[in-house]
Amino acid sequence: MARKKRVEQAAQTKNNIIRVALNLIQKKGYQNMSVRQLCLEAGISTGAFYHHFRSKEEMVNKGFALYDEALDLLLQNYEFHDPVEDIKFILLHQTKYVIEESANLTKELYIAQLSTDVKYSVKPIRKYYQVIEKLVGKAMQSDMIHTNMTVHELTSFLIRINRGVIFDWCLNDYSYDLMKRAEKDLLFVFDQLTNP
Repeated sequence: MARKKRVEQAAQTKNNIIRVALNLIQKKGYQNMSVRQLCLEAGISTGAFYHHFRSKEEMVNKGFALYDEALDLLLQNYEFHDPVEDIKFILLHQTKYVIEESANLTKELYIAQLSTDVKYSVKPIRKYYQVIEKLVGKAMQSDMIHTNMTVHELTSFLIRINRGVIFDWCLNDYSYDLMKRAEKDLLFVFDQLTNP
């Protein structure tokens, strides 16, 4: 019981550090945020930071994992019906999360990802990736999607499409309605995939 409590406290501390870091990144930019300053803002020692993260880069990678936690919560109450519609829903849920949780700092998060060797955001071990891959497999097995790509290739493609529109939104300084653009792009892609 005590071990479970320690694990929960460690997870809370990590999430708190990430949230404070995201706030600082939004204010100062990734390159201008120091670990020392982050620790001061989070009310922890530098040693505590390095207990949870090996580096600032690793901590930002974990920031992308916050979406996977949000997805976990969503999936606890989500009822799957139609694999194609479910894929669209999950992809657009991630887009909505970006808009609501990190809109003004998404660009900084991408910059940070480009500055690190380990890029968690593109790893197939992510919950986000695994959920999409499972749904793609079901849709292909049910002959709802027509392609000569493998399940893995199509999953990567769909996630790249969604990441691409988010990245384009950043490049254009958030100047358009990301949700509308993402929906339009996905409708076009799925129209091609679902019509033989």
